[in-house]
Amino acid sequence: MAVPIENRISRLGVRRSDPAIPGFLTESYAKRATSAAARYVLGAMQEVNPRSTEISLEEADKVKANLESGLSDVGLTPYFRLQGSVAANTHIRSVSDVDLLCIHSVWLSIAPCADSKKTYGEYSGRGELIDDVLHLRAEAIKVLQRRFWGATIETFHEKSIALHGGGFRRKVDVVPSHWHDTAQYQTTLIEKYRGVVLVNKSTREKITNFPFLYIDKLGDANNQTNGATKMAIRLAKNVKNDSGYDIELSSYDIGSLFFHCSPQQLFYRPQEDLAVLVDAESWLSYLAANPSFASSLETPDNTRKILDSQAKVKSLGLLANELKELSYELAHELLKFGSSSANVELNTLRKALRETAIP
Repeated sequence: MAVPIENRISRLGVRRSDPAIPGFLTESYAKRATSAAARYVLGAMQEVNPRSTEISLEEADKVKANLESGLSDVGLTPYFRLQGSVAANTHIRSVSDVDLLCIHSVWLSIAPCADSKKTYGEYSGRGELIDDVLHLRAEAIKVLQRRFWGATIETFHEKSIALHGGGFRRKVDVVPSHWHDTAQYQTTLIEKYRGVVLVNKSTREKITNFPFLYIDKLGDANNQTNGATKMAIRLAKNVKNDSGYDIELSSYDIGSLFFHCSPQQLFYRPQEDLAVLVDAESWLSYLAANPSFASSLETPDNTRKILDSQAKVKSLGLLANELKELSYELAHELLKFGSSSANVELNTLRKALRETAIP
């Protein structure tokens, strides 16, 4: 590992600390660990302090309430939903930005569907759906500037409006958008199948995302692995952040890779936290050794290949190697396997770590 383990622990501690929570004490995982590497691994897998997540949600709710009230004065009644790592509970920073979708409530795009349970009227908006979203954005900016005059409100972002400072305990990104009703949504009326369309304010490019389907599928996978899927995602994201290398995989990419890891390959049992590290490393190492298979995997919403560039394929190998080196560091500290990775065969090390319980 290029970055010393104590440096990684320090960085992890900074990410997990929260100035909004006074008297923040030593976290319980640190009391379980008997070595520096174990402390890092356990901490990197954990959810952030639940109170920190509550604060993030409270700040998003504050923005939502003010937008609802202010926009209603100009005849706009958008829907609000959360997306991103906080909504998926895979965030690794106590002070995490929150993505708040502000979705136009009248005009939307519709996929062809012969058996739709929905009835739609004729479009009579501002010319194009893009214009309706940009109008919603402009009015939202006015409301935010009026209601949160003491905060910094960044309007230069292409697809969002960012708020921070001025009493905000978290940065909140407001994302104007409109619904996209897929055929599957129209036949089931289940919201997770609804897409949202974002607009680049400068280029007028439309970007269609399916955040609710992603979050739902990731949640199902996590339930099947008894929580190991999200533990592995958080671990990999922390390792990426603390790496000395430029690993060009987004949080969404990392989550998507572990979505494809089955309960037979990744599973959590009490006190067997180290097995999650081994399973995560084994899965990413397998993908890195089989790039054709890895490159065939799609995101959970089936909108694109996860590894859609050579840079991402290379980054997969870097991340797998980082987890491998972390495993050797852990074996050296905890199991006294020797100071060099050459001292022990990888499968032997994996077996030993899988069989090591941490009460």
